[in-house]
Amino acid sequence: MPTVRRTHRISQTLHQRQLDIVIALDFVHDQHNLSAVLRTADASGFGRVIWAPDIKKPENVNPEVSKGSERWVDLRVVDDLKASLLELRGQGYQIAATHMGREAVDFRTVDWTTPWVVIFGNEHRGCSNATVEMADKNIFLPMAGFVQSLNISVAAAVTMYEIQRQRQLAGFYQRNASAEQVRLLYDQWRLADEELTLEDLYQRPAGPLPPPDQPHKDGRADCPFFRRHSKAAESE
Repeated sequence: MPTVRRTHRISQTLHQRQLDIVIALDFVHDQHNLSAVLRTADASGFGRVIWAPDIKKPENVNPEVSKGSERWVDLRVVDDLKASLLELRGQGYQIAATHMGREAVDFRTVDWTTPWVVIFGNEHRGCSNATVEMADKNIFLPMAGFVQSLNISVAAAVTMYEIQRQRQLAGFYQRNASAEQVRLLYDQWRLADEELTLEDLYQRPAGPLPPPDQPHKDGRADCPFFRRHSKAAESE
């Protein structure tokens, strides 16, 4: 059985999830960037990422960067991002592409309290023409220095936290999740394996997170990727 603290944290996170925000990566190449985006998506309360890679790799996620967030964020790897965008548009989502076009707007001026897909493009080429043409809005992050852009994982983090800020102010993170969302994430997060029941999770937990029963343990010691790279570093 999970501890009282873990049950509280899982339930609280489940109720805070903003499933009507989808992050889409348009031909993003770097595994590190994908992993960092997953980590920030989890941290800021967003549970859905769609990735159309430019080159398929045997390992999608670098666990040393993602820190286990791949369990808590639904990652869909697709060949055709346009088809996924059309499907989401049919469900009522608007589409925003990070693209410095003539009609691009500051990302902070957008109302992010409605359902959105936010697209971040390839590290070198940016968003593809096909996704830019589909976008309801082109957005940009203002640059006050000499560089013209941020790394894609950094740009995604800045944008996600602006979306979180707006939704926090609107009270979205204080709501009880629907029963449908609880059931969906219960299955997606494999919470039955932790001996949790749906009844444990339907009601949002009250009060602050309980104190830990034991000191924090660095979970990287149990990560095969971390162990493999640690041994390689020791042998050098």
